[in-house]
Amino acid sequence: MRISLGDGFELIGIETADELALVPPCTRADADHATCTWWEDADRGAKAMSASLSTAPARASAPAGGKGALAAFLGVEEESAPAFNPFAPKPPTRDEALRDAAAAPGQPPKLRLLTRQLPVSGPMGWVLLAKGEPVAYCQAGPLSAFPRAQRLRDRYPDLPASPPPAIITCISVVPAARGTALGSALVEGVLVRLSAAGFSAAEAFPEDPASVSDPDATSTATQRFWERLSFRVAATGPDGRWPAMRRELT
Repeated sequence: MRISLGDGFELIGIETADELALVPPCTRADADHATCTWWEDADRGAKAMSASLSTAPARASAPAGGKGALAAFLGVEEESAPAFNPFAPKPPTRDEALRDAAAAPGQPPKLRLLTRQLPVSGPMGWVLLAKGEPVAYCQAGPLSAFPRAQRLRDRYPDLPASPPPAIITCISVVPAARGTALGSALVEGVLVRLSAAGFSAAEAFPEDPASVSDPDATSTATQRFWERLSFRVAATGPDGRWPAMRRELT
C-alpha cells in the first residue's frame, strides 16, 4: 500500500517482502525489526512465535467444486445445473490474497506478523519515504495482535476496557532524520489510517525518561514525543516506568 503525501514524501503500508525490505534499521542497536517478536508473543519471546509461524493455516485461493460438482450435489444433469455454485468458497479479496502470500513457506516471519490483520484493519508496519529513501518506521495495529501489549495494559485498571484501542508498539527514525519531525509526520499518517479502519483511540507505552539513558534509542519513543502528538498520560503503571499514553481518534 502506497500513499503519496506530497513534496516527495510517501507512506508505505507493508504488504509484501519488497516493502518489508524498505524498513530502516531499528532505533535500538541491540534489536532488529526483522526478528523482534516481543510484542507479538505473550509469554515466551521470539522462539515461541517463530515456531507458531510455521503452522499458518492454508486457505483456498479459488472457488472449489465447479458446475460438475454442483450438478452431482443437486442430482441433475450438468447441463441443467446453474453456473453459479453457492456452496463454493468465495475467491479471496486483495487483502486476503496478500495475507496468504505472506504466510507462504519461505516468506520472512516478520512479514507474516505484519500482514496477518490485513483483511480486518490493514497493514501493521508503516515506512515513511523521503524522496525515495526510508527515513522512519512505525508498527501499529489492534490490541489483539499484540498479546504482550495486552498483558502490559492489564496493569492499568484505569484504562477504558472497551472499545479496544490500536496499539503503537514502536517508532524508529534514522539518525540523519532525527529532530526533523519526520517521526511525528509518520505517526500522524498512521493515526489517520487507524481512524479510517474504525479505531476510536490509540495507545503507546513509552519508557519513563528517568529510566532511559539514551532517549534516541528507545523503540517506543518517549513520553515527551507522544505528548507533542497530543497523546496524554491516561494511566501510570505500578512501578511508574511505562506511562500509558492515549489519544482519542476522530
